[in-house]
This record gives sequence, C-alpha cells and structure tokens, in this order.
Amino acid sequence: MIITKLSPQGANEIVSHEGFVSRAYRDPVHVLTIGTGFTNRSATFRAYWIKTRGRELQPGDTITLEECRRILRFVVDDEYGAAVVQHIKPKHQHHYDGAASVCFNLGPGAAKWKWAKALAAGDPAKAAALLRKTGTTAAGRRLPGLVKRRQAEALLIQRAVYSAGKAIRIEPRETVAKVSTASDELRHYQGILAKLGHYDGALDGLAGPKTTKAVRAFQAGHPHLKTDGILGPATAAALERAAAAGDAGTNTSVALLVSGAGAAAAQGGAPEWVLWLAGAGAGVAVVGGVVMAWLYRDEIRHRLSGLFSRRASA
Repeated sequence: MIITKLSPQGANEIVSHEGFVSRAYRDPVHVLTIGTGFTNRSATFRAYWIKTRGRELQPGDTITLEECRRILRFVVDDEYGAAVVQHIKPKHQHHYDGAASVCFNLGPGAAKWKWAKALAAGDPAKAAALLRKTGTTAAGRRLPGLVKRRQAEALLIQRAVYSAGKAIRIEPRETVAKVSTASDELRHYQGILAKLGHYDGALDGLAGPKTTKAVRAFQAGHPHLKTDGILGPATAAALERAAAAGDAGTNTSVALLVSGAGAAAAQGGAPEWVLWLAGAGAGVAVVGGVVMAWLYRDEIRHRLSGLFSRRASA
C-alpha cells in the first residue's frame, strides 16, 4: 500500500526543522515566508492565503500557531506529498514523512532528484547517502542549518528515526536550546554577528548571555524582527542575508538605499514607509530619511533589487 498522508510525527518533524514564525519574513534567499515555512511559491498555500486574506502573502502579514497547525498537513499532502506519491510511491510512513520534509524545503521537484530515484528503487541507504549531499546551500553559501536538516531527513528515511521525538503537538520553536555541548550552527551565527560588530568573544557555539546580547543588538536594527535575543528562524534568515550583503552599517549602503527609495516609489506599489522616505526632501529632515532607510534597509534592498532586475530585462 502506498502511503499518501503525513503522520503527526512527520508534521512535528517539519516544524522541528522550520520552526514557527508568526510574522512574515524574508528567508536567506529573500523569499517571503511565514508560519512553518509557508511561501507564495506554494500554490496550495497561496490559494489559501488569497481566500482568507484577499491577496497573496505580503510583508507584515501574521499567522497564529493554531492556524498554522491547522493547515500544515493539508499544504504538505496536497502539494509536496503529492509529488512524493507520484515519483517515489513510498510504502513506509517514515519514507513518506522524510521525503515530504525534503520536498517541503526544496520544492516538489526534489522528488525527481537522484536521492528520490534511489528511494523509489527500494534503496533507502543509497537515498540517504545522496540526500546528505543535497540542497545544503542557499545563494551559494553552505548553511549549517540545511546540513543538519539533510542529515536528520536521511536518518529518518534510512532508519525511521524521528529527530523531533514522539510528540504529536506542533509547538513554536523560536528558542535556542541551552545546551552544554557546542553547536556548529550556533558557532556559524556567532561568526556572522562578530563580522557585523555585535559579538566579541570566542566562537564557541554555546548559547549564553553574550550570544543573547549580540542577537538583541542585531534585532534592534531590524524592525521586522522581535528584539528578544532569541535566534529563531526569522533572525537566522536575516543574519544570512546580512552576511551575504556585507551589511555592516556603512554610510555608503545607507546612501544608496536613500537614493534608490525614490525610484521604488516612482514605480508604484511601494509601501507607505518607502513613499514617506522618497518624499524626505519635501519637508522631512534628511537625517530622518537616513534613519528610516537604515531601519528598513532589508525590505528596501529586496524591493530595489527586484525593481532594477525588471528594468534590466525591459
């Protein structure tokens, strides 16, 4: 019998990797994301969001944990799991759950990749070996979080080990565990915080007061993040983008954002704060415009990159 539905354990597994974020944020490659990794790229989620909100997911949108819990398994089964069923035809629940987690993260097309073909051929060991080398980078950067996720998914597929445990409740994961052993993933983010001037000390990979203080300092400069010192999915994604952009708070980057805001507004569709910024010269102090540009640099940078890409292709 072919398995076609995500189990409660499988849902918990996805949440353990994705975490839960109530407010829309940009992931490391600038894809707008909410809840447990929902994006407009998912036709099922996009249709649901349009039906309930009257439009696609936008910056500033929010979702409750209850709503997230309610739609997660439906979204997974309807779109990502459908690809798993079509191309892999899993006969074991842990094969479906592991493969669905991979496809939820990498897209339905991942069900046609080499690891999936090995699983479909009845060789979970080979599938796991291939999966450990698959989809571990974003924007050309190897991310410890993705490496860790592929290892967990490979273990689930090969040996039916659920890293999230037996609990069937979906809980938000917006905290860094206070563990005594070093984490390569946390060490990675300490390194980014250090380059951005927020962290001063050994990159020990241990959660503690110094790391919390550095995270809070970073969050304070990004108003779309909650300043709580917690290294959750949204903060981690913002750190990856900051590292890729060399976002160290230079006057040059601020000036470019200020000058580009007018172009964004002129194209139409810019949010209210960009329109305000574009009109800074008409009665608003320039220093205020610079402050606004710096505070909202993440969203401005994303919108301007899209604007200039459209102009280049016109």
